[in-house]
Amino acid sequence: MIEEERVEKAVWFLAGSSKDYGAARGHQAYCDANLRRVKALQMLENGNGGVADREARAYASLEYKAAMEELENAVARVETLRAQREGAVMLIETWRSQNSAKKQGIT
Repeated sequence: MIEEERVEKAVWFLAGSSKDYGAARGHQAYCDANLRRVKALQMLENGNGGVADREARAYASLEYKAAMEELENAVARVETLRAQREGAVMLIETWRSQNSAKKQGIT
């Protein structure tokens, strides 16, 4: 049986993590757009050569690699928060089902 204290913690986590989740999603969107921005800037910086050559140099640049790593971290943060929030919801729903069954004498 799930203890009420654990459910209360899950509820407080859901209530308290919504801003963090929103901020993480915003940062992820920024990182996604920034990746395209970095590529464009690198292509402009590598002004000589054909489009394919400039694009290849842009993808190979340290700036693009750093932007990719930032996006990777942002996605990891969002997915971690999402999974934690989903786990909290499942815990609460399980507790509700257990309490309902207990009230009905089905234990």
